[in-house]
Amino acid sequence: MITTNKVEHELKYVVNNSRAVDMIGWLSRYCEPDPEYPRGMISSIYYDTLQWKYLDQKLNSFYLKTKVRLRWYSDLHYSSHDNAVFVELKYKIGSRRGKIRVKSTYSGTEIAGMPLEDARLLMIPHILNNKGVIIKDKLLPAFQITYKRFRYIDPYSMSRICFDFDIHSPRVNSIMLPYMNPVMLQTAVFEVKGGESELPSSLYPLTDMGLKKSAFSKYSACYRKLTRRHF
Repeated sequence: MITTNKVEHELKYVVNNSRAVDMIGWLSRYCEPDPEYPRGMISSIYYDTLQWKYLDQKLNSFYLKTKVRLRWYSDLHYSSHDNAVFVELKYKIGSRRGKIRVKSTYSGTEIAGMPLEDARLLMIPHILNNKGVIIKDKLLPAFQITYKRFRYIDPYSMSRICFDFDIHSPRVNSIMLPYMNPVMLQTAVFEVKGGESELPSSLYPLTDMGLKKSAFSKYSACYRKLTRRHF
């Protein structure tokens, strides 16, 4: 008997952040909350070179793209942080994606209170060496991105749903960005992971709220806002 592995698709959509309450109301009514991580706040410190090499890969659609970040999790009020903090390397080679994740030695509370200019953060990417990943670029923490994430399960397609909203950048490294413009994105991100290559029909009503498919990047969008640059 021949068996085939089921392909999982990752679909990304955007919607105006002003519709976040409506989106959550609909999802809470028609979908099931994720049984393990239903809601919380996610923060990431993104790393890059002084020349913004990794950002340039994204903006110019390079065949090889790399992203390095430090990620931790908090409650919705950003008052309590999980102990676990992870160093992540995400890469894309053509259409193939991958992620390597290693737990750091710091707690979420420590990282949340650590200035981005702190020298200890410079050593964080080298933790990836434990997974055989050698980063030759000199990386600096660039800025932090924080947002609220609600997770659901669509009971009809069994797809996993992530809804990210109130995306903002509360901190920058003054070495990388010697100015701080107010940053709150007007875009929220809706992701669906499952066996369907298009938006499951059970989720079609969300398109009435303006949901549109997009390759939106939180990193490049926040950089554009921080620097007031347009690409």
